Amino acid sequence: MTVSPLEKAVVEEEIRPQESGRVRFQSSWWPAKCDREITLKPGDVVRVVGLDNITLIVEA
Repeated sequence: MTVSPLEKAVVEEEIRPQESGRVRFQSSWWPAKCDREITLKPGDVVRVVGLDNITLIVEA
């Protein structure tokens, strides 16, 4: 799967530094992580910037 850096997702399960959470992306739930040292809360809208196996890489 290829993702455009303009694609948005909504955090469904908190994403903490060095831990995966879950986002809603393209009408499905996906595991997601952020490479930055921030915590993303449920309801936050994030940008999908990459893919690591089946885990989306997101940023605020």
